[in-house]
Amino acid sequence: MHLADKRQAYRTLLAQLVTTLTAALLLLMVAGSVYAYSGLAGGLIATLTNAFFAYRIFVRYSAQEPGRLLARFYGAEILKLVLTGLLFAGVILWIKPLSVGALFGIFLLVQLVPIVVVQLLD
Repeated sequence: MHLADKRQAYRTLLAQLVTTLTAALLLLMVAGSVYAYSGLAGGLIATLTNAFFAYRIFVRYSAQEPGRLLARFYGAEILKLVLTGLLFAGVILWIKPLSVGALFGIFLLVQLVPIVVVQLLD
């Protein structure tokens, strides 16, 4: 990974945050506040867990240690999945009323943003 990869990760995270806020604003205007804050929660879960993953990968990176980098990738992905589950559980338990469709829909939308960003940057 090069410094450009780190910049690409930051651009991707910024695009995910912008997508989250835009989708929540659109939901607020079209469907109402319950859908908007449910979608905002889903988008923030995706963005925050991806930011956590990127932080774990890019902190103290050394290209001379590919085995440790691979272990860091696997460890970061496992922690990201656990954090995602905990955040979803917290949102579902504590936010009432909640639109589960908006929560998971915007989460999925934001998870697809890196594919678009990579295509645009290539």
